[in-house]
Amino acid sequence: MRRVWLVVLLVVFAGLVFGSLIDDIRASGVLRVGQDAGYMPLYGTDIDGNRIGLEVELLQRMADILGVKLEFVVVNWDGIIPALMAGKFDIIWSGMTITPQRALRVDFSIPYLTVGQVIVYSTKEFTEEPRYGDISNQKLKIAVQLGTTGDEAARRLFPNANILTFDSMDEAAFQVASGRADIMVIDSIYARYVAKKYDALKAGTEFLTQEDLGVAVRKGDLEALQWINTYIQWLRTAGIVDELQQKWFVDYEPGL
Repeated sequence: MRRVWLVVLLVVFAGLVFGSLIDDIRASGVLRVGQDAGYMPLYGTDIDGNRIGLEVELLQRMADILGVKLEFVVVNWDGIIPALMAGKFDIIWSGMTITPQRALRVDFSIPYLTVGQVIVYSTKEFTEEPRYGDISNQKLKIAVQLGTTGDEAARRLFPNANILTFDSMDEAAFQVASGRADIMVIDSIYARYVAKKYDALKAGTEFLTQEDLGVAVRKGDLEALQWINTYIQWLRTAGIVDELQQKWFVDYEPGL
């Protein structure tokens, strides 16, 4: 009998804990989202200081459904998971790749986008697209954003390279555009964007990796995770993700 009551109490307690995030967001009237400074065309800031991008639009729809305001908390990428764990914001929706290492610290939603790491190169340095098999063992200078899966992939796939780390993807891309680095390793979404931004840069067509992007929440909030999964599934079946990919990945023209 004691065991039965213990199980009942654990179930009741779990329900109270797991329901806390969505309840707290609606009670506070604010959805706080952790992102770094910019990762266009997924998210970034326009000249007026407004947040723009595909993920920003997805998040605004989410906030509207919850009946709350949307607030962005901008932190450095290498500190974004600790900031979530410390309660500085409610979720991370920030182009984060789902990995086993990160899943030890946070819980992930189902994927909302699938991308792959590619090479971004300067046409001044390479007259044609460099292929991984030809350059993998060269002593290249490779620019990456610190703590990203592009950083990890560059270190793993280019053992003889000098890896140059930067706080943002824009900083890393500028190193290649200005000739301070030979290539950049970054996911295919940003690669297409930055190739539009800088005339000297091109995005490689060869995928070095394949990765799923997901939303991260603090460990144990299963009810919030289930609601976010339902929301992502609705975005897919309603065609909203496809619509916004056309708008931001194809039609959008970035400015310098």
